[in-house]
Amino acid sequence: MGKTIKTVEKNLLEGGIIVVLVLVLLLGDLRAGMVVASVIPLAMLFALILMNYFGVSANLMSLGAIDFGIVVDGAVIVVEGVLHTIFTYYVGKQLTQTEMDNIVADASAKLFRAAVFGVFIILIVFIPIMTLTGTEGKMFRPMAMTFSFAVLGHCCFP
Repeated sequence: MGKTIKTVEKNLLEGGIIVVLVLVLLLGDLRAGMVVASVIPLAMLFALILMNYFGVSANLMSLGAIDFGIVVDGAVIVVEGVLHTIFTYYVGKQLTQTEMDNIVADASAKLFRAAVFGVFIILIVFIPIMTLTGTEGKMFRPMAMTFSFAVLGHCCFP
């Protein structure tokens, strides 16, 4: 049992680090990459809370299946849209904190619906897996539920 927990821990940590590095590299901005990466621990916490509530065990199959790239998908859409708005319309302008807050809120609101829609498409894919019965259900339902919890948690923190 200890080896399994260590394997899950190691895989989650390595996966998280790789996603953070790729985010910073592709977004081209350290702060933006860290904002998007902050969704990972929040989504994991949300998933663990729901796993505990619904009695889903934290094992190699359920936790190892979480794909951080998909978990941060909606956050990438929103942050990239905000960066695009700022660099397209406000580059070189001196903005107050209130103006910047309003710009970020407006740009986020415009893209939030698209980001949530994309996340719900991902969740719909897991519905057939959650309906499995027998041995297949015992094996794959916890994985689908855990992944869905993490993705739902991501919707709460974009």
